[in-house]
Amino acid sequence: MLMIVGAHFAQHGGFNFSTTEISVNRLWQQFLYMHGHFANDIFVLISGYFLVKSQEVRAAKVIGLPLKAFVYCLLVVGLLIFFKVPFTFRELYRQWWFIKTYFVLYLIHPYLNILLNNLTREEYKKMLIMLGLYWSLLPVFIRWSFESSSLINFIYLYSLAGYFNLHAKNFGDKKFVFYGILFMFLNLVTLIIFDVIGLKVSLFGERAQYFRGMMRPFTLLGALCFLLGFRNFSFKSKLINVIAAATLGVYLLHENIFMSKWLWQTVFHTASFQDSPYLIPYTLGVVILVFAACVVIEIVRSKIFRIISRGKLS
Repeated sequence: MLMIVGAHFAQHGGFNFSTTEISVNRLWQQFLYMHGHFANDIFVLISGYFLVKSQEVRAAKVIGLPLKAFVYCLLVVGLLIFFKVPFTFRELYRQWWFIKTYFVLYLIHPYLNILLNNLTREEYKKMLIMLGLYWSLLPVFIRWSFESSSLINFIYLYSLAGYFNLHAKNFGDKKFVFYGILFMFLNLVTLIIFDVIGLKVSLFGERAQYFRGMMRPFTLLGALCFLLGFRNFSFKSKLINVIAAATLGVYLLHENIFMSKWLWQTVFHTASFQDSPYLIPYTLGVVILVFAACVVIEIVRSKIFRIISRGKLS
């Protein structure tokens, strides 16, 4: 979630770097923006790994997710009215693509599991390779998505992680974390190569984010390596569990369509640091601050909801 907040800092901050020169700040902004999808992949992979054996849809989640989104809509609208920020209600439906796609994935996951759990190991493997070829590798070279979509991408990631739970339980160890970092580095290398060529051919500079995307090979493989690297890493932490439970609220609050531009450009004036030598430390400070503030707000919201729920039950 910290990576996603960082990606939104880069995406909505109002930066306008020239493609005719390369700078540390430009690479930093591009790197942050590119790896938001890397984090998205990790979220979906985690879901696939733990839900692949599930046979039911929990009513609490089906009701809770839209309810939580609605509450944050009301909260953000209230803040915008208080600070006199202009907005229109008709834009509400144009936000939170990740949450909307994940919600559909969760609704259909028991039926998807019937297929995945009844495939043999070889059938499962062939399916993943075939779809990975068409939805991840070939689009890099021929720029054709093969009728893919956000939901299709989620289903593939879900199935990919499910394979390692069902058929490769002992595959993966700490060295895969290093592999994940390596794939992140390779993404950075593609950025630099495109930026350098872009100094001569502007098209490449404009397409420096060409390898950005949930299904791009380096992003996909890097996220998978992190899952495999941590799958057998056992530890307990109440603090991490509390923070982890609040991450969805972090997303819903800071990435609200009415909030994002105002947050990054008006509150934090991110674009004013475009040419500053302090952009990187400023980014880290702002991202951590936004993340922490949203975590606190989500924890308070959750406690208030629990108190209300207990009152109704009693």
